[in-house]
Amino acid sequence: MNLSIVAPSGSLFNGEVNSVKLPSPLGPFQVCANHAPILSSLTAGQITYTVGSTTSSISVKSGFTSIADNQVMVVCKPVN
Repeated sequence: MNLSIVAPSGSLFNGEVNSVKLPSPLGPFQVCANHAPILSSLTAGQITYTVGSTTSSISVKSGFTSIADNQVMVVCKPVN
């Protein structure tokens, strides 16, 4: 599935991932291929994504996500 993470400063990540874990007001949730469509706000925490056997993360203050058709779009304010 494709993950796109954007911030006011520009693109932070865009590419194919195995899974992504996102921080939400109801707690973190994981998204894998063929996930049900979701619109969610994001809270402060870590966005963690896996590409092959490599896991990376980005710290965020807030944001929102749209998930549909194996496309995960995240708009966020990163911690810098």
